[in-house]
Amino acid sequence: MRKNGKPLNVFIVGAGMYVCGRGTSGFGTVLPTVVQASAEGSVGQIFIAATSPKSVEILRAKLDELNAKLGTQVPIQGYPRGKGANSLAYRQVLAEIPRPACAILAIPDHLHAAIAEDVIQAGLHLLVVKPLTPNLSSACALANLAMAHHVYGAVDFHKRFDEANLLLRQAVVEGRLGDIRYITVEFTQRRSVRQIFRSWIQHTNVFQYLGVHYVDMIYFVTGARPVRALATGQPLDPATSDLGSLDAIEALVEWKDQRGEKSFVSTIVTNWIDADNSSAMSDQKITVVGTSGRYQSDQKHRGVQLVTEESGVEDINPYFSQLYAGLNDSTRVHGYGPRSIRQFLTDVRDLTDGECELGELNLKRPSFQEALVSTAVVEAANRSLSQGAEWVTVDQSALELSRTVG
Repeated sequence: MRKNGKPLNVFIVGAGMYVCGRGTSGFGTVLPTVVQASAEGSVGQIFIAATSPKSVEILRAKLDELNAKLGTQVPIQGYPRGKGANSLAYRQVLAEIPRPACAILAIPDHLHAAIAEDVIQAGLHLLVVKPLTPNLSSACALANLAMAHHVYGAVDFHKRFDEANLLLRQAVVEGRLGDIRYITVEFTQRRSVRQIFRSWIQHTNVFQYLGVHYVDMIYFVTGARPVRALATGQPLDPATSDLGSLDAIEALVEWKDQRGEKSFVSTIVTNWIDADNSSAMSDQKITVVGTSGRYQSDQKHRGVQLVTEESGVEDINPYFSQLYAGLNDSTRVHGYGPRSIRQFLTDVRDLTDGECELGELNLKRPSFQEALVSTAVVEAANRSLSQGAEWVTVDQSALELSRTVG
């Protein structure tokens, strides 16, 4: 980000795993990225709203550790203040935060629509963790509201910034794979992830939470449009039935190319039942097969393995979100996760400075309009699950909004 002009104040809604690494030994992705940007002078004040003082206290403890590692002294302003819980504490920040400012929403799926609506009406550009919303009507409403208020809304589809996926996109765009025939994805996580999300797990499912990443990736890579979806799920193990979400979901999606002439099918397999002693939090693979070639990417086995007495065998993804000490011994945040957030911050600064147009961003970034495609597939897959694994047509009329420049 450029350092000219007034620093951008950042409002983070949420204080969970992706923000600060709550429930893990790490520091998440959002907080390290914003703290580093603040230390560099491109971000000003940092406001964070949770729902309880205890959450703010846990976040502050993470921040103290993070500042020590980064060699920074970046403060935050945490809400709610006082002793009582307050699920609407974020509204106080919206009324008080000095402009220029933007917001990052890292909250449970079912809260996205209501809180994003408040943020848009307050006039703040915002980045929302995926999915945009669980249903298409809410997503379209947010996209329309953002356009009406001339607000930039983006979704944190950080896999668009992963070099392995950019290489795939380049191969597809250059025609090196020929006509796509099928795509297979496997994306699974340890069962402990459900425990971290247990307070809201019943409001989501593993395809909606994980599979949506690769729905967006397929759209980003191919430019194809989803036609219909079929999903089937495996019931919970009785030992974890209190978590209220299917153990595994498999989704088939039929796509048509941009001309509507050729089709292919993607299979996305997701689960939350990998063993907790597996060598990585996530195990993910993608294969794309065309008439002229094949692309395979194992996005768990990046070629880096660490074995210690303390943690056993760990397969590490060094490219997602990591803290690294550089040649001058200063520790910095690196990875495609932070790049996604930094890109949003840069785009907001460019909008504020008049260096770019909103319509340009809506077409070139994972904007609300772009996210309507993945949201439509999530909705169709969820309907299929509720209808006994029947094919469900993806709502094409609503997808027209995804082509709107704004």
